[in-house]
Amino acid sequence: MTRKMITLSLMLCAASGLVSTAQAQDAGTAFHELKSYPGSDLPVATAKDDAVLRHVPDLEKTAHGYKNVCGNRNRIGVLHLDLGGVLQGATVTYDPDSCWGQTGGELTVLDRDNRVVWHNGAVDITVLSTTQDGVHDLSFGQPGSTQPVWRWDGPTHQYKFLRTFHG
Repeated sequence: MTRKMITLSLMLCAASGLVSTAQAQDAGTAFHELKSYPGSDLPVATAKDDAVLRHVPDLEKTAHGYKNVCGNRNRIGVLHLDLGGVLQGATVTYDPDSCWGQTGGELTVLDRDNRVVWHNGAVDITVLSTTQDGVHDLSFGQPGSTQPVWRWDGPTHQYKFLRTFHG
């Protein structure tokens, strides 16, 4: 989905009262000031990523690397990101296996202590310019023309679903 379509969608949502004008402007600005990382483009995990991979749900260490719950060994992608606040030094992992269905693959975000803060099916991760407690909001790419946005929730130490913008 293009940024122009997202901005138009946000303005229509604001006009219809689904979100406030301020929310639409904030989110619209966030989508214009973003950095997106397709899961398929993440660097391949190396031996130094072993400590992180052991904490990813649905991955199991074997003699020949890691396999997922479908029993498949894949090229697991790993990216280290500074998401701000308590998530400086976060890590994103991506398992591209098609056993996850139409979601594209399984994406996991872990904090610097390897605690899972988000885990689900997605094709990419987009770091938005908007923040909560200094931690960047995230959007996880899904098939189709929707753009789900997740916001940091400090008390639960997890990302919580905020809203979906439709294109």
